[in-house]
Amino acid sequence: MDKIFNRRRELSFQRNFRYLSRAFNDQFIGFLFIAVALLGYEYLHNLNSIHGNWLTILLVLFASSSFLFFGDLSTYIQNADQIFLIADLPDLKKYLKKSFLRSLLLNILLQFFLNLLLMPILLKIFGLVISLIYLFLFLLAKTFLLILKYRNIVKDNRVDWTYGINSELRRVNRINIFLNFFTDVKELKHDNRPTKIWDWLIKCLPQFNQSFHWILFTRYFFRSRQFMPTIILTTFFGMALAFFLPSLSAATISGLFIVFALAYQMKPIFSHYSNHKMAQVYQRDGKRKLTDFQLLAVAVFVPIVLLLLLSLLASHRKVSVLISILLIISFTWVIICWYLPRLVGFKYEIKK
Repeated sequence: MDKIFNRRRELSFQRNFRYLSRAFNDQFIGFLFIAVALLGYEYLHNLNSIHGNWLTILLVLFASSSFLFFGDLSTYIQNADQIFLIADLPDLKKYLKKSFLRSLLLNILLQFFLNLLLMPILLKIFGLVISLIYLFLFLLAKTFLLILKYRNIVKDNRVDWTYGINSELRRVNRINIFLNFFTDVKELKHDNRPTKIWDWLIKCLPQFNQSFHWILFTRYFFRSRQFMPTIILTTFFGMALAFFLPSLSAATISGLFIVFALAYQMKPIFSHYSNHKMAQVYQRDGKRKLTDFQLLAVAVFVPIVLLLLLSLLASHRKVSVLISILLIISFTWVIICWYLPRLVGFKYEIKK
């Protein structure tokens, strides 16, 4: 029994690391290191300006509550197990107990380090004793949620296969959604029904550009349910950071990171139709394909960057904000003109 599930766990780790290796290249790791270092410095530097009012307490509670969604009970059970493993129910229950203890330990460590980021604010507002009690309560809450899920799967004399399999499928799909933020995950289950919200815009796009790749890119972007929700959510998250962060430097860094993240969200569009039979009928012009893809990036980035800049202006009304605006606009231009071709592997695309 342990060999079966250890093999599944190993294959799952290999798949996840393979997807992450596509995203965490040298440029991304370098930018992430610089962004984390600068944001950490701004966080500690502006700690004295944080006051223990009700808004700060609500934000800290909201952050800690959102941390509870990170991590889950990993069982690796599959749909066929309810047929082929039901005869080995005692061994299966022993494995599920080990899996619960392993998941509990990993989740407790994860929650501890996530809430540790809020510890400087907690120490400033509440002091050491109340901060430790606060941290203990959220660790206890995560433990209770995992125990509740384990009890729902493992009954006294049976295993609730329906609940356990659906719970594992949701956990894997959440991981796929996170990985899909950086690269195209084929195992992600999307709603394949095309949305009609943007049909009015799609009808106007061919009048702007009659290129074959432009038509494919725009229809896939606006009709797929994969991109618009995550891009809209990322945009609102960036606007909130630009507006609420008290430091102009931290708000600028967050805006740059949002622009960087949007490039990864658009990456799967470039190669989506590369292996499509109908797309291969047409003569392939790699440079024109890249130009149309960059044109779509311009159409997507311009309103998003404009919203980020308006949020920045609304919160930080000082002359130095002009430097931040110029920096974000220049960084967006570098992303579209230089980084997107490297991100989608254009130099390998033109050799095919």
